[in-house]
Parts: sequence; structure tokens; C-alpha cells
Amino acid sequence: KEKLPDTRKTHTMALRSRARISPAFLLSLAFVACAVVYFGSIRYSGSLASSVGAVSSSRVSRMVGNAGVRGSKAAILRQGLRCKSSAEVLDRDVQVYGTHTFPELKNDLLLRAARGEPTEQVPVWIHRQAGRYLPEFRAIAEKNGYMKCFNTPEIAAELTVQPIEKYGMDAAILFSDILVLLPVMGVEWSMTAGVEPFAVNAFETPEDVDKALIDADTVDIYKSLGYVFESVTMTRQKLEGKAPLIGFSGAPWTLFTYTLHSKDTNGREAAVEFIKKYPESARKILKNASKIVVKYLIAKVEAGAQMLQVFDSWAGILSEEDFEKYSLPYLLQIAEEVKSGLRERGIEPVPMTVFPRGCGHSLAQFEDSLYDVVSLDENVDPAYAREQLPSKTLQGNFQGKFIYENEDKIRQETSDMVKRFGTQRYIANFGYAVEKDHDPKSIGVFVDHINIYIYTYMHLIY
Repeated sequence: KEKLPDTRKTHTMALRSRARISPAFLLSLAFVACAVVYFGSIRYSGSLASSVGAVSSSRVSRMVGNAGVRGSKAAILRQGLRCKSSAEVLDRDVQVYGTHTFPELKNDLLLRAARGEPTEQVPVWIHRQAGRYLPEFRAIAEKNGYMKCFNTPEIAAELTVQPIEKYGMDAAILFSDILVLLPVMGVEWSMTAGVEPFAVNAFETPEDVDKALIDADTVDIYKSLGYVFESVTMTRQKLEGKAPLIGFSGAPWTLFTYTLHSKDTNGREAAVEFIKKYPESARKILKNASKIVVKYLIAKVEAGAQMLQVFDSWAGILSEEDFEKYSLPYLLQIAEEVKSGLRERGIEPVPMTVFPRGCGHSLAQFEDSLYDVVSLDENVDPAYAREQLPSKTLQGNFQGKFIYENEDKIRQETSDMVKRFGTQRYIANFGYAVEKDHDPKSIGVFVDHINIYIYTYMHLIY
């Protein structure tokens, strides 16, 4: 494993060389640096040189081995910049987390961005990044079947880590499915290749709900979904601190749509009709789902999740008025109760993200919420989102359709997206998710452009 040269020495020699060759060029750099500082257009914690200097040669050597197939020297140095600069952190190998001991987190860029702290680089990860577009994923999934992959911690951990090894993403998101909560609610579900998952005993009437719905207060979440929490813990170990692990859940409204989705009935259409015909029964399901989601997310943090995301994937089928009746109150409640529940257990609350897909009309409702990050779909204008959510970190919202274009187009659209969002309080992601027919190479172009071009843009004075 090749060791890199002393970066501080290289940096100093480069500056001296520039000074000998062109004093005017060095003077222009100084002018640019003063302008940048004065106008505050580029903010980041610590100087580039001091950050690089904090990376010991032994640590760089470890990163060479951990960088995966995309591990260029530049990428390795960027990973070093993303790490905490504290000597205490650099010298420790493990981290005690609840009742578990995990390798120390080497890349906390995403968590700092989520908390609104200055960052020296734009963090990047993608919804559904552990998915069917990857040949290595398909090889495992086709051999074992999707249900077995969800239910087997060793397999789930392996699939979760794949995109971290391949692309150097700044976050891992547990390979699982939002529908694992349905049986806990009293609804069995089925998944087969090529067919959208469906409920075996889908609700159709209030009588169905009264008969099958399991009271959330009686649910032992650890017993019901122990394999998920084991997957979380195993994945944290397998990540070796290369990236934080995100635990997620479907939102109550989205879960509600699946409780009505059968082989013969479209759950989204049925859900909109159900709230008109049986509003009280709908609220009963949603309230019950909220309690279960809270238990589920708290347990994920106890198992090792370092960040949480709530996906309301089908919120956009609701009108603005109905969204604020049947989705928003439960989303707000979840953030409040998860964070208070963690504090009651003596655990520091982790950052939380909400993804109200298709509900740009109600973004302002999350400004005073306890969510740290709001993820945006492809139809939301970043400037508008900044106006509505001035205190929140934003995530999104690259249009997946551009992944089908050539590399130059992908890079141009990626640059334009970052310019619209700005480089602070921002996490690069898709407006929705990776599709199964996306080219893995094109996904790499997107990630690398964030890591290289945007990195260079943020550190222009270097």
C-alpha cells in the first residue's frame, strides 16, 4: 500500500515554486483570498493546509487501503479533510456507543452539515444507493431473494457497505425496506421480483382495521424487528468508521397507503378515498403508525444508527389541506418524540431528516420542527426552499433523468445544482432515488464531480 508524501511539505514547495515563476500570480491569489474572506462567499472550518496536516501518515496509509475501487490519491486526501481534526479522535480506534463498541468515525462530514456546522466539502450520498443498479448487489439479491436479504443481518450489512466501498459516499443507509413495519401493524406483505410489494390482508373498511390493527402500545419492537437492529449493529462494525450510518423509516402516511395496497387495489388511490369515507379510522391507523415509527427509530439509534431519515414518499398525492391534516402532524410528532425518547434513555439525539416528497407547498411548516435536514424532491427550487427554511440544512435534489445523459451533461447539471444550493448547510443527493437501470459508471461521474470539481471550487484559494 503506497504511502503519500508529506502534504504540508508538498503544499509549501508548490507555493514557493509559484512565487519564483510568477509573483503577479501569487499576488492575484492573495487578492482573491481577501475578497473571499471579506464577502464570506466560501466558509469552512480550518484552513486546507492545517486540515491536511492533521492527517497522519499512518492514517493516510489506512485510507489508501480503505478507499475502494475509486480510491485516487485526491480522493484519499479529501477523505482526510472530512475527518475530525481532533488529535484525540485521530488517536482512538474505537467508540463506545450505547451498549455497543464501534470503530471511531473517520468521516463526519455529513453529520456536521446536518447540524449546520461549517464544512470544507459538500457531502454526498444517494437515496437507494444500495440497490439493483449495482451488478454486485444483483448477484447477491438474485441468489438469496429480496426478503432473505432484508431479514439476514450479514447480507443486509454487506449490501449496505457496497456503495461506500465503490464510490466513497459520505453516508451509508441501511439496506432494508419501509414495509418491514407492516407486520408490526398487523398487515402481512409480500414481495416478488418484478411486482410491487403488496399487503396480503389489506385494509378496506373500518371493520378490517378494528380486527387486524395491532395496538402500538403492546408492541415489543425489539422482539418484532430484532433482525433489523442486528443489521444496524453489524453494519456499523463493517463500515469501520468510513461513513456514518443512516437508519430510516417510512412516514405514517406512506405506511398507511401500503396497508391498503393489495394485488387488485392501488394503495395510493385507495388511501385518498379512505380518508374521505372513513376519516376517524384513517386517523386511528396514522396515530398507531406514528407510535410504532417512534419506537423503531429510537431502537435503531440504540443499535448504532448515527442519523435518521423519515421518508414520506407518497405525501405528494395529498392536497395541501389534506397533507396538513393526515401527514404533517404525525411527521412533526415523530421528530419530537424520537429526540425526547433518546434523551430519556441518556442518549444524545442524532440529526434527523424528513423527506416530504411532492409537498413543496408546505416546506415552511418544517422551519420550527425538530428536524435538522429537509430533503427536497426534483420539483422544488432551492432558492425557494432557502427562503422557507432559513435555519435548516437542505438535501437533494438532482434529477435522476440526467444520469441517462452523457458525462459532460451530468457534470454540468451537478455543478448547476450545487450553485443553486450553495455549499453550506447542504447535502448533495437525488430528488428521488437511484433507478435500477442507472449506469453505475454514471453514478460515479455524479459522485466524483461533487468530490473533485465542487471540492476545487470551495478551495479556490488553495
